[in-house]
Amino acid sequence: MRILLSILYAPIILFILHKFGVGMDDVLALKAFPLSMSIIVTFLIYLSYIKKDSMVLKYAKRFMKKEISREEERYIQRSTLYWVGVSSVNVIIHFFLFISDEVVIWAFYSSIGWYGVFIIGGFLQFLHRKFIFLKGLDA
Repeated sequence: MRILLSILYAPIILFILHKFGVGMDDVLALKAFPLSMSIIVTFLIYLSYIKKDSMVLKYAKRFMKKEISREEERYIQRSTLYWVGVSSVNVIIHFFLFISDEVVIWAFYSSIGWYGVFIIGGFLQFLHRKFIFLKGLDA
């Protein structure tokens, strides 16, 4: 239930605001929340890259079943900049939806659509790791 609410929070809140006749300025404040969160996450990922304390590496260590080699740790640290780029794409999309009048598209993207950006980013990272990085280790 918690996951469902986290996915549907934007459309639910928007529907409630619309039913109570809330003005467009108030809706802009609501639309700014996902944009603000995306900017903060992008900044934190970038900061972790600068500090050489990669958030991506921390999550990889948490979820990987096997030990991560030094080469893979360096690869993950360098790929953190890639994730800054992926997260920046998310920020750009959020920004354009923020200034757009398309509330339905904004509600969809801010609730579940942004997952697609990160899933595609993860898939591309997987392909790069499998066909370029790991092939380089075998050579």
